[in-house]
Amino acid sequence: MRSRVFAVVLAAATALSAPLLAQGLGKGKVLVVKLADGIYAGSPEKGANVGWFVLGDGVVAVDSGGDSASGSDILKAIGETTGNKPVRALILTHSHSDHAGGARAFAAAGARILCQENDAGQILAFVTQPATRPDDPLYGKAALKPVVESIAERIILLDGIASAQVFFIAPAHTKGDLVVYLPTDKIMYVGDLAANGHLPFMQSDDVDPVGWERTLSALSQVASEKVVPGHGEVGTRTMLTESLAYVHAVNKLAKKLVDANVAEAALDAQIRAKENEIPGVTMSDAHVANVKAVVKAMKEKAAKAPAPTPAAK
Repeated sequence: MRSRVFAVVLAAATALSAPLLAQGLGKGKVLVVKLADGIYAGSPEKGANVGWFVLGDGVVAVDSGGDSASGSDILKAIGETTGNKPVRALILTHSHSDHAGGARAFAAAGARILCQENDAGQILAFVTQPATRPDDPLYGKAALKPVVESIAERIILLDGIASAQVFFIAPAHTKGDLVVYLPTDKIMYVGDLAANGHLPFMQSDDVDPVGWERTLSALSQVASEKVVPGHGEVGTRTMLTESLAYVHAVNKLAKKLVDANVAEAALDAQIRAKENEIPGVTMSDAHVANVKAVVKAMKEKAAKAPAPTPAAK
């Protein structure tokens, strides 16, 4: 495997940090990048990258920042960049708090909330919990009953001119990763399925490393020209292939360790051993933690697998 595949993804070789969007325009507390006419990416002070695009007479947002204050900041930036068009819908790429923490602000603004069906219960519980603090966007709006719409595999939003494809391929970074693709402009919002300048984070409790590899393999075949990751600068489809190469290499190493029945206490040393180095990957605590998490996920999946049926005599 050529080491250059990892060059961009692993340059920092650190845990996820605050996102940075190149060539951004300040919109209050949100750094904004215009990707095409009516299509934007943004980086709030708290939380992962977000996005929004005009569709019909309103706006569709992608992810909501890390808390309600960030969600309100994002809504303000959306208004400033779209002529105050109403936000009709919020699509959550997954349920992690840095992506979904601002959803109550969007619910208070009247936006529909869409997520993958595996996350629907958790998201619904979050946006419908009683508002007890004056700084909660839903405070004093008891009559407002937010509704969460779940997506099993795919929906397409249309306005007669443009379209947005929202789809789920398989459990990957989490059990409910959604992708938003704008085919006319070849722009894709991928949440934490791919990272730019960071290692993909493979330590979620519900990570599916094999499904992640399958998902990135499929996404890398889509004709995308601009890719918005959850963390890092807006990039190109190369980001998908680089993240795929890393996930594949980690999965391969983890399987080797599982097959060798390496004890948990010995994992750290084995991962750092010379013979287990991955070309182009800087050895770091984040990388070691990723491999350990995938080993754990593979063992747990094997333990849940049904016992083989005895052969008939």
